[in-house]
Amino acid sequence: MRLFDGERALVGNATAKRRKEFTETRLLAHEALRRIGHDGPILKGSDGEPLWPSGIVGSLSHCPSLCVAAVASAERIRAVGVDVDDSDGLSDGIMRFVFSSEELASLRMASSVERRAAFCAKEAASKALYALDGTGDFRKVSVSLKADGTFAAVRRDVALRGQWRFYDRLVSAMVAVPSETV
Repeated sequence: MRLFDGERALVGNATAKRRKEFTETRLLAHEALRRIGHDGPILKGSDGEPLWPSGIVGSLSHCPSLCVAAVASAERIRAVGVDVDDSDGLSDGIMRFVFSSEELASLRMASSVERRAAFCAKEAASKALYALDGTGDFRKVSVSLKADGTFAAVRRDVALRGQWRFYDRLVSAMVAVPSETV
């Protein structure tokens, strides 16, 4: 399995680390596409977002120890967002940048895993919102984690529900927006 020429060109001048992450994530996405009967290059849009083949929605994420790709037929799913993280924690500066004062108050007593899960949930929801309408600024999305592994993400006009998980050091979050909603 190999990247398409247009994909290779996207990282031609990138660092070796970036080329590796990009390649592994794209190859995983190509395998997922093949499993649902599609193929084609996954290029990048003006904001760096993946441009999926016609009739497909999807989301990509990676961290040093894991690459993730989610794809679906646009007939069934309007948007999908995924995020993974394997870091030990989030700095206070990142927390203040990403989360509103209300979110920070609710996360004050949360574990480092829950804070990372909230971060991943916000990223996943933002990716799905961007796919819906081109406006996925995570600072405008409010997230609330539930103990059962679900989360709610709200942006003034849209409410999404997703799932988050913790595996060893990995935290992941995913949201899918069915075609009949929103």
